[in-house]
Amino acid sequence: MRFMARFVALGSWLLAMPALAQEYQPYPSPRITPEQWAAYGEIVQHNHGETAEIYKDKRLVGFSDQRNRMFWVFTMKGHPAHPAFITRQLFEEDGEVRVRQIGYFAGSEEEFAKLFGEYLERNESLKDQVGRRNR
Repeated sequence: MRFMARFVALGSWLLAMPALAQEYQPYPSPRITPEQWAAYGEIVQHNHGETAEIYKDKRLVGFSDQRNRMFWVFTMKGHPAHPAFITRQLFEEDGEVRVRQIGYFAGSEEEFAKLFGEYLERNESLKDQVGRRNR
């Protein structure tokens, strides 16, 4: 009986994984635990692992979901903000390309703030690139 209950619970969790991967804001606050960082990273990797781009020199790994226009960047060991991740999503509003960004950290808040700021700056050039392609 216990085995069946565990099996049903595991099956329900696995079925929910694709929906979780699309969740833009998986946690209520930016401060998370290393376990939460790892759990969400596993979901993203499971669903978007074929898109992985490793930036060894920056100690980052990125994933993308072109269909939903979502992009994730996770820190790797050795990055000053590790463990942390940032999610960005492109969307259109009033005919303009916009980017929303959210991030989570389990390490240094100061280092995470630097990483988060770098990606806010990148968003501006990303919006310009996408805007030019859409014209």
